[in-house]
Amino acid sequence: MLQLTQQQAIRKSGDLRSDSITALTFQLEREFLRLRQSMELASRSKPPLALDELRLRSDIFASRFQLMHDTPSTTALQEREEYTKVMPRLEALVTQVDRLLQNGHSPQPHELRPLLAELNELGPDVQELTMAATSHIAGLLEEQESTMLTQGQQIMALIFAQLVLLLLAAGALAWRQTRQEQERIALQTLTDNLRAANNAAEEANRGKSQFLANMSHELRTPFNGVLGMLTLLERTRLDGSQREYVYTARNSADHLLSLLNDILDVSAMESGKMGIHPIAIPLQPLVDSIDQLMRPLASQKGLGFAIHTAADLPAWVEADGTRLKQIVLNLVTNAIKFSDSGAVTVKIGRAPQATTGNEGIYLLQLEVADQGIGMDAATLSRLFERFTQGDASTSRRFGGTGLGLEISRNLARRMGGDITVQSAEGHGSTFTVTLPLLEAAPPNAATQPSEMPAPFQPELTGLDVLVADDQMVNRKYMGALLISMGHHPRFAENGEQACLEIQKKPPDLVLMDLHMPIMDGFQATQQIRQWPQFTKVPIVALTADVFAETRQRANDVGMNAFISKPVSVDTIQSLLADMFSANEKSAPATSSVADLQEAPCAPTASAEPEAPKPAAQRAPRRRFRSGDVTAHINMPMVGEVCIGVNVQGYRSLLQGYFSDESGSLDALLQALQEGKPESLRAAAHGFKGASANLGFQKLADLAFELEKHEENGRSLREAHTQLLAAWEMTHALCLRMGLTDVENVLDRHRNPSAVTEITSAPAPAPAPA
Repeated sequence: MLQLTQQQAIRKSGDLRSDSITALTFQLEREFLRLRQSMELASRSKPPLALDELRLRSDIFASRFQLMHDTPSTTALQEREEYTKVMPRLEALVTQVDRLLQNGHSPQPHELRPLLAELNELGPDVQELTMAATSHIAGLLEEQESTMLTQGQQIMALIFAQLVLLLLAAGALAWRQTRQEQERIALQTLTDNLRAANNAAEEANRGKSQFLANMSHELRTPFNGVLGMLTLLERTRLDGSQREYVYTARNSADHLLSLLNDILDVSAMESGKMGIHPIAIPLQPLVDSIDQLMRPLASQKGLGFAIHTAADLPAWVEADGTRLKQIVLNLVTNAIKFSDSGAVTVKIGRAPQATTGNEGIYLLQLEVADQGIGMDAATLSRLFERFTQGDASTSRRFGGTGLGLEISRNLARRMGGDITVQSAEGHGSTFTVTLPLLEAAPPNAATQPSEMPAPFQPELTGLDVLVADDQMVNRKYMGALLISMGHHPRFAENGEQACLEIQKKPPDLVLMDLHMPIMDGFQATQQIRQWPQFTKVPIVALTADVFAETRQRANDVGMNAFISKPVSVDTIQSLLADMFSANEKSAPATSSVADLQEAPCAPTASAEPEAPKPAAQRAPRRRFRSGDVTAHINMPMVGEVCIGVNVQGYRSLLQGYFSDESGSLDALLQALQEGKPESLRAAAHGFKGASANLGFQKLADLAFELEKHEENGRSLREAHTQLLAAWEMTHALCLRMGLTDVENVLDRHRNPSAVTEITSAPAPAPAPA
């Protein structure tokens, strides 16, 4: 605005210069003086007068007067006294001069003298008008200068204010920049602290994982010794109290091992290392194994137990069988633990909300319902939280870590499903598991379950087994276990000693602990695999470190298998069965004497390796699996008999039974060969009673089926095979448990080729025995 005002003032000043009042009044005064001089000269001249000059001056004066009168810039003078005093008289003068000079005749000098007198009289007034115009212009110029000065001062003030504002803004920016820099430094410090804290947390997590690995090794190592020695102790002759003590100790150790497994599972879930490995598995055998494990636990508490499966349950699905079984066992175990009466029911089938759009997907729903104590709403809201239990008081009735349900739900979610629960206090609980499982075809026909009993599977003996373990208890247990299985163990306390033992003589199998002093199992295996002559020696990791990365590392260094401690008899037997066979043709491959060379890492070991033992030293022995005892022998019944007649009396009964002093087995086998229904029923009835009285449930059940052969229609050849297989297994179990020392005398009955078929029709003629 100041700049615009200043520009307007400059333009106004320019207008004044181009049409100045002073110039107009000055020109008017000058022409007035010239007209007066010309008039004075004409009044003194003699006729004729020079009228042209006079008229010219009159016309110029008239034009200057008209300019003065009509110019807008003179408006400011029109209010002054000088202007109002002289301008009317000048206008009258112009009129008189025009009238005198425009009449067409030449005026006489005496006619000009009155006009000259008027001109002389008006002279001072015209000068005063010029002075008034000059004074007015001077005032205007002073006013403009004052305005310009004021505007200049205002502009300077504004410039100063702008400078002040600029300085303030600069200061504010500098202060803001300083604050931002301080905040950046604080943020950087916080970031560094967070990064350090994150690194510390990751380091702590790695330390925790390492601690868990170490603790797993340190805890599982004594567990291996405890469970191993308990296993060996169970195989000795014990009285009733001692067997009960051993049973209690084993249950306690198994419980501690389950707690350790839960903690390790939680650690694996936290680190994201718990993997789900789905493969094609049969569902019904998994259901049967759960029933076999859980039914005795329910019976011990007087609970009913039932598993109901849907008719459309697929035979094979893609799933991680181990994890699926872990989920179900956790839920069923909890149902049994928190129930004092009633029954535990498991229902397995297709979920009601399953859609038909997902072809090949079976939405499995598994319900575990109990009639136990139930839960209130507060307990349900925190049920799946870690270390949470329904009763967390110090006087709680039920133990446990509170990890099972969290592990189960995490496993279910990793498999694409979930676990929900409905419960009412005092009315039991129902846990529902939903899992989308991909239906699968059997891997091949050979893997499908068969109703025929497993054939006689001999167990290898005479293997040279090198056990490398730094713990004396573990070496002692493995030595006793291998010796009891008919093998020849050797021992090394660390990986270096294991290398020396292998140099001396290549073993048939190496059981290698992973965590050992001087040289651990990984280093020892790497060293052994560098020797060409020992690349085929089977090396099995035998460790208490069960983490997946440890298993992967063992595989990377060249180990053939991985076994976690504690080690059971079944695990060792399965391992040997998978790696070896009972004949020399499939025995473990070892290097010949000519192929063996001195190992580079131990130049002092110069002994020549011995040749492998001949296969004749590996005599076949009965191989047992988990569940054989439960399937064949009713142990509570055996206990009742022992209480009645004591153990020695029971052994005496078994001696007569296995020697077949009564001839009941011979009679039954003879009846099977002859195929006469009447003889078969009588022989089966007698054999059934003798077997049931001694607790041999499997043999009694087979005899009962033969006694009722009309309803069953079983092939006598198949029954002959099953009866002999059950007899041999029962005898072998009693022999291994030390209940009898009678050798098997049934070799003459093992050829069922002469056995005939029997139906409900009239009996055919006897076939030759």
